[in-house]
Amino acid sequence: MKNSILRKLIIISLPALLLSCSGLSVNYSGSQSWLIRENKFKESRPTLTLLTVQVDMTGSRDSIEKEATALAPLYFWNRRCKVVPAAEKPDYAAKIHVREREIGFGLRTKKSLAVEVLIWKYEDAPGTGTPVHEQKLPVAVGRVITIGEKSFSSSEITGKLLSKTIKIAAKKLTVHKRRNKNA
Repeated sequence: MKNSILRKLIIISLPALLLSCSGLSVNYSGSQSWLIRENKFKESRPTLTLLTVQVDMTGSRDSIEKEATALAPLYFWNRRCKVVPAAEKPDYAAKIHVREREIGFGLRTKKSLAVEVLIWKYEDAPGTGTPVHEQKLPVAVGRVITIGEKSFSSSEITGKLLSKTIKIAAKKLTVHKRRNKNA
């Protein structure tokens, strides 16, 4: 009799215990790290300067802009590009645009998230206030779009989309460099 009562008590308390563990304040955590060694690669890396990081969204965009500005050089480094100040006369210049829009689907609202990375030769990079029709075309562009319920307010989403977009743009930049080297 005591064993059956004890079994029932354990069976009843087990789901409560599992639910309480999932109710902790930290359900997810992620990390990423970079080890940056200047002399790791023998060949010269393309250098670029980050002109602007522009965020278009509703709500607090300052923190997302700061996060993207801090992460971009690290993601470029992972893709064999080195971000340097404009005073060092880099080979290329990049702009990053982050856009979030809300789309209504009947009673449901979804978010459209887009990240664009545009890379120009440094001397062809548009200045501030240059009209779009007078700008030269970039040599490499990466663009990633996703639609869902999540927002850029999630650091995980910002990091994933920015990393993926820089990967695409850096791959195109490598192709551009290779073509110009062979020409």
